[in-house]
Amino acid sequence: MAPQELINKINNATHLGDVLDLTDWRKHYGDIARVLHPDVCKILGAADAFARLNALKEGWEKGYRFTDDAGAVRAQNLTITFVGDPKLLLQSYRNYGYLMSLNSPAAQHFKRYLPESMSLDAEVLTLNLRHRAAPLAGLILQQGHANWILSRLLEVTSWLAQEGWTHCGINPESVFVVPETHGIILTSFYHLTPREGMVKTISAKYKNWYPDALFAKKIAEPLIDMELCKRTTAAILGDPSGLGMKLKLTHNKAFIDFLLTAHPDAFDCYDKYRKLLDKQFPKKFLPLNL
Repeated sequence: MAPQELINKINNATHLGDVLDLTDWRKHYGDIARVLHPDVCKILGAADAFARLNALKEGWEKGYRFTDDAGAVRAQNLTITFVGDPKLLLQSYRNYGYLMSLNSPAAQHFKRYLPESMSLDAEVLTLNLRHRAAPLAGLILQQGHANWILSRLLEVTSWLAQEGWTHCGINPESVFVVPETHGIILTSFYHLTPREGMVKTISAKYKNWYPDALFAKKIAEPLIDMELCKRTTAAILGDPSGLGMKLKLTHNKAFIDFLLTAHPDAFDCYDKYRKLLDKQFPKKFLPLNL
């Protein structure tokens, strides 16, 4: 791209993704720097554009960055930006719309577990949140926090089952935790499937987390979400495999046994889990500082 085109593009940008490909942003930033650096480019406005590019880069570097099924994810303050596979981003956007259109009394309650709003512009999907949140990806939390996070996960996936949906993509990248409210936010919906419908896509990174029944029948069942919730919980307790076996020596045995037990019915699973919490753990509020 010619220097003047780059200058215009940078001046019109609101975030780094407007200027370069975020999936390989360091390389692309270097390419632009070699063209617009003040020592090289003497075009009027080049120095200001380069300074603005650096400001956009600095803003991108702060906060949380990781990759998910679609591509690059950037979370800062109350905004999450996804840049990547256009088809997956469009699917997530559409599926979010389906869930937000639900009008049942339960839906009014559980929409707090969804982003406040979502917008799609070309290959950039932007989510707006009500509260500051952090991705579970990369987090290792103590048992007390894992307890309530799993509770929220089972709550929201039970609601989805009630509404006739299976998420099919619960994992550390698709769940954000909200320290202020002790809540969670589901942030991607790439694989959302009508209950009893044909599952067409899954998260390749977490293929081993899905129950064998999915690969045998390819049907969306609550069991899928229940298992993914448990695998995600094992991961944030320190077992990246999601299996939980290694946690038996370091964590509450009854809790780990629950993670290792299949529960095909969403509401039965949640009920048994609440009873386990009441029996095994004292009720105590634990502030989450992230």
